[in-house]
Amino acid sequence: MGFNYSKEKFIFDREWEKLREQYQKVGMSEKAIQELYEFDWSWFRMRRNYENRVQAIPEENIDDQNAETRSNLFQRFTSLSTSFDEMELSGRYAWIDTISDDALSKKLRDLSDDELELLTLLALEGYTQREIARKLHCSQNAISKRLIKIKRILKEK
Repeated sequence: MGFNYSKEKFIFDREWEKLREQYQKVGMSEKAIQELYEFDWSWFRMRRNYENRVQAIPEENIDDQNAETRSNLFQRFTSLSTSFDEMELSGRYAWIDTISDDALSKKLRDLSDDELELLTLLALEGYTQREIARKLHCSQNAISKRLIKIKRILKEK
């Protein structure tokens, strides 16, 4: 979920009015109060900026929704939406055929089934290294080393 600016700004202003009154009651100078306000306002803007940039991509079927109900990320970046017919793909590793870089596609086809399974679990199915390790009954360190090896193979010229 994105950062709701107007709601958060309203809450910020309301809380700051209470703080301003408290600071004035204890005898703080207006200059000191203003400096605190500017610091908090700066933090608020940075938080808003951060929240807008790190939104998780929502789990939604884009094809079934109109533009108004899509996530802000999908509205802003149309390149995030992809579609393909699963019937055109055959097999667990058919995703390799969708890669447009021929050299990379060839390197992926040369990987073993175990290595392809690891990449599929990580990149396509969204498992973490820890979850994959649990699923494959090995340590996370072993998964990490295997991924480093795969990356090295894929980076070779």
